[in-house]
Amino acid sequence: MGGGLSENSDIKIYNDVDFKRGLGIPIGLGLGGSFFALIVLIGFFDGSPTAIVYFFAFMLHICHLILWPSSAMWLIVRGRKLENLPLRSGALLSLKLYAGWMVLFVLPFAWFAYNFNGIV
Repeated sequence: MGGGLSENSDIKIYNDVDFKRGLGIPIGLGLGGSFFALIVLIGFFDGSPTAIVYFFAFMLHICHLILWPSSAMWLIVRGRKLENLPLRSGALLSLKLYAGWMVLFVLPFAWFAYNFNGIV
């Protein structure tokens, strides 16, 4: 009679490699792609917009707004089809973190930029 967790508990799911893949792939694609595009924009932007600047500005927004949730949804569907609970759980947690990212970071900054554009 140990005081620890049983072998069949939910903690086993979180230590699985598929859970980490389901969590890490959408976040890596979303935030990693956005940060990569931001770094490229900082390096390339010299004051005159070019096609490269437009492309990476587009990628800066698309990666964390569309690529993160769509890849998480794809992994949820794939995990359901393969009956892979850890993959599905990791992707679901990634989707929940995406919702938190949108509510806590993106929407307040977008509201501030919309309402105080040119004032501050």
